Amino acid sequence: MKPRFVILVVLLSTVAAATAYRLRFPHQQTAANLKQLAARPAPDFQLLDQNNRPVRLAGYISRHRILIAFFDGQKGPDGDPVLQKLREFYPTLKSAGFVVLAISTPLAPDVKPQTLSYPFPVLRDTTAGTKESCCNRWGVCELLTGESSSPATVTPALFLVEQNGLTGWDGDVPERLADPIGFILGVLRGE
Repeated sequence: MKPRFVILVVLLSTVAAATAYRLRFPHQQTAANLKQLAARPAPDFQLLDQNNRPVRLAGYISRHRILIAFFDGQKGPDGDPVLQKLREFYPTLKSAGFVVLAISTPLAPDVKPQTLSYPFPVLRDTTAGTKESCCNRWGVCELLTGESSSPATVTPALFLVEQNGLTGWDGDVPERLADPIGFILGVLRGE
């Protein structure tokens, strides 16, 4: 028998065996979740952390699930109950495969030392209030008009970006978690 004929017989036998196996044990069908269908890529950003190092969202995609917590820079991170829970339970969240990023406008000098006690990056959006800013693209601050001299105000919110880089959307902006502390406690319970 020629070697080509032997290879052809082996290949055909393999295909026949695989087809028979698949007919006997079909793939499990999973129902499509409407939230999964509405998911789109999360808006990328690169901001400086509390140690003046650049942090980019894309650097965590495909390696971790990401929790992004926006907070009011005037109150500082210690004034935000969601950030308090994230800091308290960070070791457990990290072991569950989560990365946490906190974002606000630049902090006042008297509030900035608070960030040094956080085990995750606390980022500052220096262009908050502009069309291109991270805070605006995530829908947590208003666009500032040319005559406004006050800094942009960030509305506290928590977002989940899945490992594949997708997040739920609410119209033109990512969808914030309705119950941030409940979500954190659910992760701790293994839900």
